[in-house]
Amino acid sequence: MKKQNQVVFYTIKGSTIKNFLILDCITGTGIFYALKIISSSFLVGFFGSIACTEGIKRLHNKQPR
Repeated sequence: MKKQNQVVFYTIKGSTIKNFLILDCITGTGIFYALKIISSSFLVGFFGSIACTEGIKRLHNKQPR
């Protein structure tokens, strides 16, 4: 018996990629370095950038469209 190979295709919207690049990569990096310079601590910058980007995402989702 021969196994049948399955191929799975995932589609990702361009707006999802754009939101990820702008919000998580660019904004998160900026917040990280700003907090790291202010506090001179890697951990404060790291956790602060995570908290701020998640807060921005939640505020963005609550706004009426």
